Amino acid sequence: MSPRRLTDGHAFVSGGSSGIGLAAAELLARRGAPVTLAARDPARLSAAAERVRRAAPGARVRVAPLDVTDAEAAARALREAEGEFGPVETLILSAGATLPGRFEALPPEAFRALMEVNYFGALNLLRPALAGMRARRRGAAGLVGSGAGLVGVPGYAAYGPTKFALRGLAETLRAECAPFGVGVTICHPPDTDTPQLAAERPLKPPELAALSGAARVRSAEEVARALLRGMARGRAEVFVGAELAALGRLGDALRPALRLWTARAARRARRAEQGRRPPPG
Repeated sequence: MSPRRLTDGHAFVSGGSSGIGLAAAELLARRGAPVTLAARDPARLSAAAERVRRAAPGARVRVAPLDVTDAEAAARALREAEGEFGPVETLILSAGATLPGRFEALPPEAFRALMEVNYFGALNLLRPALAGMRARRRGAAGLVGSGAGLVGVPGYAAYGPTKFALRGLAETLRAECAPFGVGVTICHPPDTDTPQLAAERPLKPPELAALSGAARVRSAEEVARALLRGMARGRAEVFVGAELAALGRLGDALRPALRLWTARAARRARRAEQGRRPPPG
């Protein structure tokens, strides 16, 4: 797909009150795009909007308190945003949640809750936004995936499958939207320095903590820049960091060795955990 400018019109950013979403909003506002920030917490949204205005003096910024799992509310938020700032030309889907833990330790409701936020939350905004983009024959959607959506990671039994699903959705939508001149890009970052990462760190089982510690943590701005650059260039997928780039491009060839390495790291972490436990009695 041909390169596109991401400053031509209104940008709508879910998960816009922090992390990658907020970083993307700042970058877009600096480039002159009017920006709508959507997230659940009105107070955090207000603070985020002020941060964007400081980063981009004169920027047009509005907020949309929104629970992305509510399809009707998502469609309404998009309509209201377009009523004020015009058609959404750039859609950034960064709202997400995670709950690390081993499969047997996670409550059944966690699997459904994460799918509601990470997958259906994106779908609820994609439906109305892409309909408008296809009708206008222009626009771009950027989805925030994860390295955990490229390969199974122990400790992410509830989270990883939501990102696998998101990757499949992005690939399908890209093929369907291309004839209308609409781009769909998904970005796969490793651990990123966000409030979500800080919240999940104490919950990571030892094997996940060991695997996460082997890769460099990226900044939210670094990931946001990579996503926006990929969208502008019409890329299908964006892999942040050399490790994920290799996995994305050589996945089938590397996956057997990666599975072996992951299994060994998990066994070592479990043995270390057992060694730290006090003897029974």
